[in-house]
Amino acid sequence: MMLKKHVLVLLCAGVGLCPSAWGYYHFVRYLSRTAPFVAAPEKFDLNALPNRTLNFYVSEVGPTGYVAGDSFASVVSQIRQAAKVWTDVPTSDLQLNFGGLLPPGTSSSGPAIDVVFSDDIPPGLLALGGPTSRGEIVGQGPGSPFYPITRSVVILRRNLADLPADSRASFLDGFFLTLAHEFGHAIGLQHTLTSSLMSTSITRGVTKAKPLSADDVAGVSLLYPAPTFLASTGSISGRVTMAGVGVNLASVVAIPPSGAAISTLTHPDGTYRIDGIPPGQYHLYVHPLPPAGLDEASPANIVLPLGPDQRPFPLSPSFETQFYPGTRDPVVAVPVMAGSTLENLNFQVVRRNAPAIWNVQSYGFIGQNVIRPPMLSRASGRGLVVATGVGLMANPTTLTPGLSVTPIGGSAALVSGSLRPYSPSYLQMEFSLNPFSSEGPQHLVFSANNDIYVLPSAFHITLKGPPSIASAANTVDASGARVVALTGSNLGPDTRIFFDGHPAAIRSVDEQAGRMIVVPPPAPPGHRAAIVALNADGQTSGFAQGPNVTTYSYDAGEPASLSLSPNALPAGSEGMVEIQVPGANLIDGLAKLGFGTSEVTVRRVWVVSPTRLIANVMVSPTANGPTSVSVVNGLQLIHQSAAFVALPSNPRLIHVFPQALNPTTGQAFVQAGSPAMVLVHNLPAGTSAASVTLTLNDVPIPVTALNGNQLLFQIPSGFPSGPATLRIRVGAESSQPVAIAIEQPPPVILAIQNGGQPVDASRPARPGDWVTLLVAGLIPDAFSGQVEVSRLSISVGGVTHPVHSVQPAASPGQLQVVFLLTSAVPSGLQPLSLSQDGRVSLAASLPVQR
Repeated sequence: MMLKKHVLVLLCAGVGLCPSAWGYYHFVRYLSRTAPFVAAPEKFDLNALPNRTLNFYVSEVGPTGYVAGDSFASVVSQIRQAAKVWTDVPTSDLQLNFGGLLPPGTSSSGPAIDVVFSDDIPPGLLALGGPTSRGEIVGQGPGSPFYPITRSVVILRRNLADLPADSRASFLDGFFLTLAHEFGHAIGLQHTLTSSLMSTSITRGVTKAKPLSADDVAGVSLLYPAPTFLASTGSISGRVTMAGVGVNLASVVAIPPSGAAISTLTHPDGTYRIDGIPPGQYHLYVHPLPPAGLDEASPANIVLPLGPDQRPFPLSPSFETQFYPGTRDPVVAVPVMAGSTLENLNFQVVRRNAPAIWNVQSYGFIGQNVIRPPMLSRASGRGLVVATGVGLMANPTTLTPGLSVTPIGGSAALVSGSLRPYSPSYLQMEFSLNPFSSEGPQHLVFSANNDIYVLPSAFHITLKGPPSIASAANTVDASGARVVALTGSNLGPDTRIFFDGHPAAIRSVDEQAGRMIVVPPPAPPGHRAAIVALNADGQTSGFAQGPNVTTYSYDAGEPASLSLSPNALPAGSEGMVEIQVPGANLIDGLAKLGFGTSEVTVRRVWVVSPTRLIANVMVSPTANGPTSVSVVNGLQLIHQSAAFVALPSNPRLIHVFPQALNPTTGQAFVQAGSPAMVLVHNLPAGTSAASVTLTLNDVPIPVTALNGNQLLFQIPSGFPSGPATLRIRVGAESSQPVAIAIEQPPPVILAIQNGGQPVDASRPARPGDWVTLLVAGLIPDAFSGQVEVSRLSISVGGVTHPVHSVQPAASPGQLQVVFLLTSAVPSGLQPLSLSQDGRVSLAASLPVQR
């Protein structure tokens, strides 16, 4: 089969959109021109954002052209899911939120990302992205300075039908990965060379099912670290020199025998430090940046880092790639442990005019579909990989003399005699697969002309074929509710189903019969959604089906509309708004609200009926005039221009911060019968507790104390859970009503087990153990009907642990919550608590022995 070389669609738009880049592909400036070098990355200042959440806005002036079956609702759903890729990184504190549709000419002062559609995109490209404005440096101490990004942009082609076939439809992998890649630029990440999402499309080795690699996770986690990130990972440091002089912008890569690579770029003096490496055994190698292509502004489109004088640090000359300690073969593996650093892993490289090989792309086949990265099934025992790249071929039909290819690790071996030309400018190679190899990415070392080239994630080993969806049919569940029955192949418990860019709720899976029952997300009347299956091994139904996607058509009907009450608030105030959305099927957790501007921020949203929601809204002191209002609910997108107005400020208005705290525990969690405290500002002079009138849902509540701006009261026993409308009045002055959350009781940990046995002093838990909690009081998700793992978190000895799974228990109302105990937890009797959406259980005791 003749292969078509993929068009490079993931480029920065020059200096304006991709400013100076440095290690971990961050946008960085150095504070001096001499060592020791202190780098200040460009990133959003989470502390300056309401709720520490970064909003992105999508232009309401959408694309002018789509492929058949695509729509604005489909495209917006893919944009939202691409942003969620970065929100879902557990070791990062970054949260991205859809802030609504952006009307033309809207101006706002707060930090945000604007997603717009434009004709000014070079031919063949889908999107561009990156920061467009930044503030003055924040902090001056080592490790702390940064330049705050104040605005970023993701620009999509206006005519989406005018694109290469692999990224034309919004449901395709190429479209989605492009969006996620450009969001990476917008939040502060540059290109890398480890076949990660933030690599250019030339060498990218990720998929829609597994879009992030370890390099991407480290990159975003170092910019926006969660508290336990560095403690759970290790580091490698050293220096790269050439004839005794430090090499600037050399790429140093830690690569495991099987698994994702992680990298950094060197400082101007050649020093480097790779942080955020998951524990394990790694080979280490260093390579130069590839020469810039005709359509690249610089090697790999990485702009040179700037000094304090705004002059760039020049790129060092090219050199021969080598593994540590100075070999062309991955002989030595170094152990990386959590919380520790391997130091002085140094390289002395030899100059050469240009690499012998670079920009290698690998391909595989499933039927007639071309697959990137190649997926080789272990069950077949063998697999074919086709590759192209500079330096592989002496001419279009002849291999470079002396070319050899060697897999890293023992999972695969090159079949003798299989390395040969495939088609003009392409070669082929066949690999035999170890029957005991685990699934995941595998790496290749290409050697020719006294140089080597390493291609991380050159192919993946899989244990089964890709999923596919043959049919989708309406049916009903036991309660009579509409569900969809899917049939196909390789559908299992790890399969996620997406309707366009929104996940469906999975009710049941019959793996043997190839059948799934799912609940489709809400969508506009008559909408046609593309159904895609994503498996945990990284394979998607697009591998088997290509562009021949199975679709689902929603019933026809009248489109939803919206109205607000009140539809105006004063600038500088906070208040509750009620939104009626007739024609919608609002679902708590799915419904989101946005005003299309950073001048109006949504604190929290509650769905109180299928056609009604309420929200707390904060209006900036600088807000002025009308704004649009958008409600998204699954695939539904209900929008109204100029539906809300920011009024002139009211200097006499009492301001209530709508986050109620329990003054006894200090937690942002109050329930019936508990004390509560809210912050109140701009009270009239001389206000006392006795002069304040407070109501909850129009029920008078006595104020127990007023300490400065802290207003304390008691929530009555038996008060219903959910949003409660709080109003404050002092004489003739009053506040805007706000909603405070009266929470349901927190979950309760009933027992702790390890290997089916109770955990106690005689049977302590150890790092690496799968620990099971027996829990009551967990709340199912309103859409899926299940307790979602993503909404749970476990703390052991102050160390946060992600939840692996939630399983039914023997008794009704009880569930088994499973997590992996990490090595970051010290020995001893450790407090253990479980949190669901901020509802934190009482602490249990977990004996730990290291």
